[in-house]
Amino acid sequence: MTLDLQSNFLSLDIENLRKLDRIHPYPAKFTIDLALEYIDKYTNKNSLILDPFCGSGTTLLASKVYNREAVGFDINFIAILISQFKLLDLDKKELEYLKNFNPKYNLVKPYYYESINHWFKPECIDALSSIKEQIKIYSQNNKKYILFLNLIFSSIINIASNQDSDTRYASVEKPYLNKKYIFDKFSEKLQNAINIYRNTNIKSNKNLKVFLYNSKKLTHKIKENSVSLILTSPPYPNTYDYYLYHKHRMCWLNYDFKFSMENEIGSRREYSSLKLPKEKFNNDLLEIFTQSNYILKNGGFIVLIMGDGKISGEIYNAKEELLPICKNLNWKLIDYSFSELDKTSRSFVQSYRTKNKKEHIMVFQKE
Repeated sequence: MTLDLQSNFLSLDIENLRKLDRIHPYPAKFTIDLALEYIDKYTNKNSLILDPFCGSGTTLLASKVYNREAVGFDINFIAILISQFKLLDLDKKELEYLKNFNPKYNLVKPYYYESINHWFKPECIDALSSIKEQIKIYSQNNKKYILFLNLIFSSIINIASNQDSDTRYASVEKPYLNKKYIFDKFSEKLQNAINIYRNTNIKSNKNLKVFLYNSKKLTHKIKENSVSLILTSPPYPNTYDYYLYHKHRMCWLNYDFKFSMENEIGSRREYSSLKLPKEKFNNDLLEIFTQSNYILKNGGFIVLIMGDGKISGEIYNAKEELLPICKNLNWKLIDYSFSELDKTSRSFVQSYRTKNKKEHIMVFQKE
């Protein structure tokens, strides 16, 4: 399947674009196809697009494809890393340099943080510490190289750990883990990423930015009445802890996971551990949507992709909860569709899913 994009003067292989969008694990994300559809429908070459929950940067990547100006916000360091990777512009010489990076095991001082020995075998710590040190040397303080190689490094952290999966935070035995396996995985993912990047080769002359920043303060970064389309997927309440499942990636990359934990909304920590009421989540959304409304043009569009959750034993129906919030902001619902989450979600093991939950796509226009 080929996607013809006259606005970017290219014919793009959609399969490679999908691979680029999935370059790093990031559960519960919407597809690049969906982002492309709505950007094509609701924007033009002069539009500014906003994603206040940008996650792994799908909206930003689709904006790059259509040569649109876009800005994304997130409070998760790994989300920012992935998003920045998708906005990279590398030439053939730079890609060749990255391709030649071939780390070998060297004995270095083992990296350490609290609980590392519970989650990683000693020889896995040694292997990862060696790769981490060689990335630092090989990158030569070049920001592009550091970003590219750190993205690959981050993508193997959970694979190299005792963490069960990206959607289950439990320590399990993985007998196959050893130094050779970890180095082979890194090299495999590096070469795969270079091939995907080379085959996609998206160029854009528009301003594309991503901020590690709380969207409750959007107006500090974006001008009022400047955004034409908000395309985003707010957290599905009490479904996933992004900070937790990316915690070891953040620790290995020297990021402060506590910042992400304290600023994350809708997490299981809030609604399963702390037992907060759904009104807390609704108020968080209202605060962010109110900020978004200030910077959205009159007549501008809002596409919200959001799944149901479960709070205090009751299904949180995202459509029913969001409609009153959006009505108060003078956002008129102009289109709606949904899918059954249990049939479409591949992020979570079947036994952990809740029946009768939907993923809603709501399109609003600011009156």
